[in-house]
Amino acid sequence: MSVNNKECVVCKELKPSTDYYSAGVKNGKKYLRRQCKDCYEGVKAHRRYFNRDWLKDIKSNMECSCCGYSKRTHKSFKTQALQFHHHQDNKSFEVSNGVHRGMSIEKIKEEMDKCLVLCSRCHAESHF
Repeated sequence: MSVNNKECVVCKELKPSTDYYSAGVKNGKKYLRRQCKDCYEGVKAHRRYFNRDWLKDIKSNMECSCCGYSKRTHKSFKTQALQFHHHQDNKSFEVSNGVHRGMSIEKIKEEMDKCLVLCSRCHAESHF
């Protein structure tokens, strides 16, 4: 199998096709991402950090829909105590996993809209 070289659109280096992730198959032809693996991983890492900070800011203004736990009601409020509970069988992924995997904010928001916001105690009680 021959290895073709391809130029990365980010770092502009000419690299073998094995240094690129697959972008899928269309009409029987395999396509590669335009960014090399190193550049792609860098972008994903940046997005994960950005998404984590974004979610923390969003959760800081939320409250438990069951008991009302929030920044307003508790001095020792922690955003980590708020969780997203899928109350119907329409779960595509866990919100925290979407943030960790570097998914787009639009997809994460769509999944958040399917959920109730509960504190960890109320969330555990809803499951058990």
